[in-house]
Amino acid sequence: MVERSGKILATLTAAAILALGLWTAYYYLWARHAYIVTAYCNCPICINVKDFQDGKFANNKPVHWGAVAADKSIPFGSRVELVPFLPTDWFSINRFLGGQKEFVVEDRGGKIKGRHIDIFFPDSMGGHQTAKKWGVRRMRVKINGRLAE
Repeated sequence: MVERSGKILATLTAAAILALGLWTAYYYLWARHAYIVTAYCNCPICINVKDFQDGKFANNKPVHWGAVAADKSIPFGSRVELVPFLPTDWFSINRFLGGQKEFVVEDRGGKIKGRHIDIFFPDSMGGHQTAKKWGVRRMRVKINGRLAE
């Protein structure tokens, strides 16, 4: 009986070490480079500064589908591509974004700092309700064709 429990303990220990190794590899190769990807619309809840509720992005273009808000370190007009990794990422891109993974930086945001991208959802795509359903996700991105590090 003792011999059998020793084998079970050894198997569990090996499984735990393997899981820890896989998590470490995932983190160092993928997750530590992930961006926070959120969503917003043009409603007063999402854009709570009255002066910015004019139907235009920060670069003065009219609001439209296919635009994102990004940190000031990423210039306007930069191409941002979402790079899904987990099955839930693929599912969300297909469900909420209609399969679109490429966007253009057209906007800024007071809370958009560092590794944070905010996708704009127009009313035609569900606006605020879709933005809420998108929630907060972590994904890697390519900026102008290069994987962001």
